[in-house]
Amino acid sequence: MSEENERLGKLLAALGDVMRLAHERGLVDLLGGNASFRWGDGFYITPSQVPKHVLTPEDMVYVPFDLGPQLSLSGKKASMEWRMHQAIYLTDENIKAVLHTHNPKTLALYSAGLSIDPTKYVEGELLGDCVSTVPSLPAGSPELAKAVARAIKGCKAVVLLNHGVVVASITPYKALDMAEALEDISMIEIHKNVLSCMKHF
Repeated sequence: MSEENERLGKLLAALGDVMRLAHERGLVDLLGGNASFRWGDGFYITPSQVPKHVLTPEDMVYVPFDLGPQLSLSGKKASMEWRMHQAIYLTDENIKAVLHTHNPKTLALYSAGLSIDPTKYVEGELLGDCVSTVPSLPAGSPELAKAVARAIKGCKAVVLLNHGVVVASITPYKALDMAEALEDISMIEIHKNVLSCMKHF
């Protein structure tokens, strides 16, 4: 096996591992969320409607930038959010991995009209100086893809209101670290606000 093929195999396995861990952490449901990494003139992305704890390297779908999704080696179709991943990669060539999760605590925080300042927390160093938001848009739509790509130019962590979270990094594992940090900070912020309200009773 060539060095390049070995590297590809490790990255494909990492996608499955990242989604399994995201499911175990409660960041996605069994069929929810998606992850990808840049490869050549396109990217590999997790498939649609495959349980996150049983993904294999053969299930990952290659999406050439100029052609759109292919079928995976196991005959699977790409995640419905492939347009969003494609738009992100075409926006910033330095982005090597993208993860989309459905962080419940983050969504709860933002649904309450609150937000996160990552600079206040040690974990926030993973997220950079900001977390941006995009409005509620149909999942898998070109409109959502364009909105997230615009938002990610300024912040590498984006909250999709009433939907989920998108983070961009250099490896799938670093992207998962970012999604976990966002959820942890959201939990802290929720507890802070609850305790603050209790002081008035």
